[in-house]
Amino acid sequence: MKAKVDKVIILWTANTEMFLLPDINSIDDLESRIANNTPLPASVLYCVAAIQEQVIYLNGSPQNTFHPAIVEYAAKNGGLIAGSDFKSGQTRFKTVMSDFLIGSGIRIASCVSYNHLGNNDGKNLSEDKCFQSKKISKAGVLDDAMKANQILYPEEKGLNKIDHEVVIKYVPFVGDSKRAMDEYSSQIFMNGTNTISSYNVCEDSLLAVPLMYDMIILGELFSRMEIDGKKLGHVLSYLSFFFKAPITNHDEYVINSFSRQRDTLTNLLKVSAGILPDDTTLLSFKF
Repeated sequence: MKAKVDKVIILWTANTEMFLLPDINSIDDLESRIANNTPLPASVLYCVAAIQEQVIYLNGSPQNTFHPAIVEYAAKNGGLIAGSDFKSGQTRFKTVMSDFLIGSGIRIASCVSYNHLGNNDGKNLSEDKCFQSKKISKAGVLDDAMKANQILYPEEKGLNKIDHEVVIKYVPFVGDSKRAMDEYSSQIFMNGTNTISSYNVCEDSLLAVPLMYDMIILGELFSRMEIDGKKLGHVLSYLSFFFKAPITNHDEYVINSFSRQRDTLTNLLKVSAGILPDDTTLLSFKF
């Protein structure tokens, strides 16, 4: 197939795999397991094959595909990867809400998310081992907002946590029409409590498909881009905007904030087109 087209991109959209974190110690260990037919998650095997074939691999499902040894393998072999888990509906809204509340100086203390859906994804997630993979990918979306505000979430006092719970139930009758309910409870002045609740009904697949188009088009573009003669790295970090659990080339700058992810992506595209990036200082207007 590669001989008949200019470029191949693999977009992994399979159902969530069971929670499994294989104890792979190194690239040599990974290659040994593959050579000896040691069982590994299907997504890991496809990802390794994509890296070997120099094919872009975008992981749209919430499993443990990008084990550290896999990421290192991509770096060593010039592979291009991005992921994990499409961020389309409830989780994207959650990153917006955390931006809004914490950015307003309001301390979210509890965030509870409930979903029910009836498609094949919902049936698959009714299995506890599969659900654990999804729960982990959803759990980190509030971390970035907390780390950005040490006044509300002081680590030294052990107050750098939010009670964060995610529930997913399978209800066959509703089909692909997903019901998502969120409750954000915050601590406010004089030990008061402020609670915001939301209820969203959406066609889950219809929210995800436009993201697939965007990440394929942008992923292909980023695979060709160079800055000072250097590629953008083995992890296409600028695609983080589309994923619940983004990975980057440097662990210290994983960003989940909706506004920061969007600004980073749009400003890169502007610079690439020779347009000045957004300047929010307003200095050009002389105050």
